[in-house]
Amino acid sequence: MIDPTKINMNQLPKKFIDGAIGAHGKEVFSFALTSGNNLDSFATTPRVMKSISIWISKQVENYEKKYGVIDTTPEAVVSPIQASDLGKSGDNK
Repeated sequence: MIDPTKINMNQLPKKFIDGAIGAHGKEVFSFALTSGNNLDSFATTPRVMKSISIWISKQVENYEKKYGVIDTTPEAVVSPIQASDLGKSGDNK
């Protein structure tokens, strides 16, 4: 087992995570983290998933104490084709 006290987080290679998906059953949590077109999938026990959840919640809490509340409002995505464009006359390619 890796000794977490001997890990230098600044020396580890990193991927920028831009999304996550997952599911669970009675005995396993399955989830995948996305980074661009790459996807890394994982499975773990409910006990380990809960410990991850507690750790992440504490990290977010500490971050928000230091930097302010994180805005989780979804960004408006502007589509290049709007519903209002349909039916307009013009070139029909």
